[in-house]
Amino acid sequence: MTTRFAESPDTAPDTTPGTASDTTPGTDTDTTPGTASDTTPGTASDTAPDTAPDTAPGTDTDRRASLGALAELDRLVGSYGMASRVQQLPNHPGEPRFAIFTASMGDLTAVAANIAESAAGSDIRGGMDGAGGGLDAERAARLCVAESLERYSSCVFDESALRWATAEELGDEALDLGTVPRCAPRELAHPRSIVTAPDPAGPMRWARGWSLTGNRPVWVPAVMVWMHIKAKSAAERFTSPISTGCAAHSDLAAALVGAICEVVERDSIALTWLQRIPWPRIELDEIPERLAPYAERHRAGHVRTLFFDATTDLGIPTVYSIDLTPDNEVLGQLVMCNTDLDPVTSIGKIMRESASSRIAMQVPRPRPENPDDFLNVFHGASYMGAPERVGDFAFLLDGAERRPLSGMPRLSTGTAEGDLRLLVDRLGAAGCDVVAVELTTDEARDVGFRVVRVIIPQLMPLSFVHTARYTAHPRLYEAPARLGYPVHAEADLNPLPQPFA
Repeated sequence: MTTRFAESPDTAPDTTPGTASDTTPGTDTDTTPGTASDTTPGTASDTAPDTAPDTAPGTDTDRRASLGALAELDRLVGSYGMASRVQQLPNHPGEPRFAIFTASMGDLTAVAANIAESAAGSDIRGGMDGAGGGLDAERAARLCVAESLERYSSCVFDESALRWATAEELGDEALDLGTVPRCAPRELAHPRSIVTAPDPAGPMRWARGWSLTGNRPVWVPAVMVWMHIKAKSAAERFTSPISTGCAAHSDLAAALVGAICEVVERDSIALTWLQRIPWPRIELDEIPERLAPYAERHRAGHVRTLFFDATTDLGIPTVYSIDLTPDNEVLGQLVMCNTDLDPVTSIGKIMRESASSRIAMQVPRPRPENPDDFLNVFHGASYMGAPERVGDFAFLLDGAERRPLSGMPRLSTGTAEGDLRLLVDRLGAAGCDVVAVELTTDEARDVGFRVVRVIIPQLMPLSFVHTARYTAHPRLYEAPARLGYPVHAEADLNPLPQPFA
């Protein structure tokens, strides 16, 4: 597999300040080390446990050197920066004491017309702020900026760079709408439905992407690429914008790896809950040295976490987890998940990110009474997090199968380029089309970062919209069968809202 794109970072044209580049990712990758940024709402940016230092060296020069490319993100913070301020959040008493920071971007409706149009007068301040966690404050304080940069880049775009057309008019140059997830007729007929069936004859906006599996340019529906993009035709309502598959990194290949892994992760999350798959519980029969500091801090709290091997038929290691805190009147259960070619990395990341999510999930927020009105991550996660709902997780908690961590495959090649080839080859062999779109803004490019969105239409999407769970997607029924698990028909799917946070 050749990971070649339309333009290299050295030749890609400059973009308009505050807008996304209309080019596809470049041919070469940066060599400066950095960190991928996860866009899960309320969680910390992605960084592998084995690359994060336990403590920063003593001098300012040493500290900046240990941060690598993350140190460049300081230039985005200030009164006239992308983020106005960075602040540390307090851990709740008795919970794992990781350093958790957030980067405030303020009111983005004032800088991007599409965000203002999408917000429609509502106050979205804080809704897109990035969070970052780590063993030391220096790194965590930059990771939250990396996540804010990722989220900002996924929200701003140049409307004039998009192309209005139908899928029929674009033909083979367009993403095949026949492969994208779709809602079942019962979902579409629901009185609170906000989506439609994909319509190849319906006009919509398209953005240029690159198929990593087909090694060719491809037009992608813009509503599958950006957040805060309001549908401007009935055809554009076939999906609900979500952050799945966005990633930022100083290295292009690493950004693509992070984005692909997140799409695979979200596929497993959806399959797990809707089909109630009783994954084997992971026994931590070993604590590798690089995981030890994370495990030590996690165990110091009162949170009990169970890990499950949620690796699907794709064979890409995925870890699903449930935090159990029955003494917490607000958050008795918290679901996390991560995909990485090394499951040890996933467990360390979950330990760290759950600390961030636990802070976010215990902030009082309004929630509709009827689950059919649930629209965002906090709705389902807070509803299912109530301690009295622990029985709804019995399909996992009561499972008897165990799998030692030492027995799980570790597939990392040791390089981002090698990992990217492995992932694309494996997904291609499974019949998936892996499409990447460049989201890099001027702000990102100026500090040496790339931001990408990866779309894999054949995989099951994560949805926080309870009336739109895409239950007509073939993979929802085919994947459990290939894994040897019972397959629930549409009428027998889990009726409860998505608990992942």
